[in-house]
Amino acid sequence: MLPCQAVSAVPPAEVRCEPPPKPFRQLIPLEDARPGLRLIPFRSGARPGHEARAPGEGCSLHMGLFDSRSGAEDGGALWLLYALSPGLGRHRVREPPRVRMSVWLLPDSPEDGGTVALPGLLCHEVPLCQPSCASPAELVRAEAPPAGVSRSSYVAALPYAAVREGLARLGAAGAEAFSLAHLFHRRFRVALELCAGERVLACDSTEVELYDLGRFGSLYQRVMDRLVRPDTEAQVARLGARGVSVAHHPWFPVLTIGMDKARLYLAALESDVSRHTTHLPDPRWLVRVGLYLELLTALGIVEAVRGEGPDVLSAGERHMLESAPALAPIRERLDVAAWREVWALRHIAAPARWRKRGRVGAGNLLRKQRATRAFLETHHEDLQRALELAGPALGGTHETWLRVFQDAERAVLRNVDAAFPELRALPERWRHWVLWRECGDFQALGLGRVPGWLSRWVGDQDGLFASASREYRRSMNEVAHRARERGWMHYAGGECVPREASLIESWLGHARGRRAQRAESEAARWPSGADFFGSAAQR
Repeated sequence: MLPCQAVSAVPPAEVRCEPPPKPFRQLIPLEDARPGLRLIPFRSGARPGHEARAPGEGCSLHMGLFDSRSGAEDGGALWLLYALSPGLGRHRVREPPRVRMSVWLLPDSPEDGGTVALPGLLCHEVPLCQPSCASPAELVRAEAPPAGVSRSSYVAALPYAAVREGLARLGAAGAEAFSLAHLFHRRFRVALELCAGERVLACDSTEVELYDLGRFGSLYQRVMDRLVRPDTEAQVARLGARGVSVAHHPWFPVLTIGMDKARLYLAALESDVSRHTTHLPDPRWLVRVGLYLELLTALGIVEAVRGEGPDVLSAGERHMLESAPALAPIRERLDVAAWREVWALRHIAAPARWRKRGRVGAGNLLRKQRATRAFLETHHEDLQRALELAGPALGGTHETWLRVFQDAERAVLRNVDAAFPELRALPERWRHWVLWRECGDFQALGLGRVPGWLSRWVGDQDGLFASASREYRRSMNEVAHRARERGWMHYAGGECVPREASLIESWLGHARGRRAQRAESEAARWPSGADFFGSAAQR
């Protein structure tokens, strides 16, 4: 019996010899194998793991906000997000890693000199702190990193108090670091170094901007205190009126409401930068626009009234305005002639002789209305120039424009009593009518409503709230439209601020609906024409 043989289905000629498998080796790039430190840029407000848990502390690679008026030692900090790589293989760090921070003050332009190191912030060691920690000194060992942040991500805090202390040690240069000559902000270079012992293994640096919020609005307030108040006193002495205050000045409402509007959007802006809320898509853009707008408007007013009394600026600030390189773009764009025309509308209406105590009457409201319209027209021309200087926004501008418009409406509602003391002499019913009426609404007079076009034809106007909202929205849309044509803003649709975005229009709409329902219910109680004439025939 023959032995069994294996039978192959593959002919001998087709048998392939497979090469022996080679051991797998992973190739690691040299830069990944060595220890590394890399600053991670991200847009402020993107909330990468909620870096800031304490009030006043924010994380942005681009911008920080502090208040020079605050006397608190813990004035907040700018947080920088960075990533650490411990290295691999023979390049792995064997010693405990250390991170050091160094900060330099940058000049406004190359002609102003070189960088200046901040005393106390050179090779300053910062603790290893992950983004989810509550304080810079605490290292959180979490089971899993926060959403959107890798386990190797850390934050380094640059305390504003340390920056201010370092600037103070520089002497005069540090004391004037955030002055008018520097547009209330400065740029700094911040470098982080990864060290093992005394050896520097890796480093990375970035530039940040710090803005002094304590100086924002200071020029507007100075116009109020050093210009409008003395002018009011001079007019009161000339008119011989009693009970007249600065609140009766035609410029008082627009300045008061404008400054409150700025406080509202600055609060939202500071919240985005410090607490990582998401009110604005690009807070840094709105900071620049608001800053340039204040400089153009306030300095334009100062130059327009120069020579009529004491200078609003100090001698040092006058020198800054005339010679500081950073203020050159502002000087070139000041519209002094236009502001001189607006200042001519500052006169308080003379009180009627028959009025008790000679107080200013409701006729002064018309002067405030004319002055406010002229002020906003020139102010929004300055806004066009501010948009040009601010440059393009990294995020969308539509939401920012809506926020500013709605904050303006909130400011009107919040300050109406202080801005218009003339209304206090009116009975409550008439006061409500002046504030909330729309063109063609004569229901308070028992005349019902007439078509708006007919009412305007005879000179009728909206009440204070409707007029303020509609005129401001029209002006904001004109500015946005021209800015979009020049490529400075981007938004979809015909209007950047539609009517539906108005808070005041919403309330007016609800009021119209309630009035219509009340009219319908009252009409339902009346008999129909047939019933009326039928009952009359029976009588």
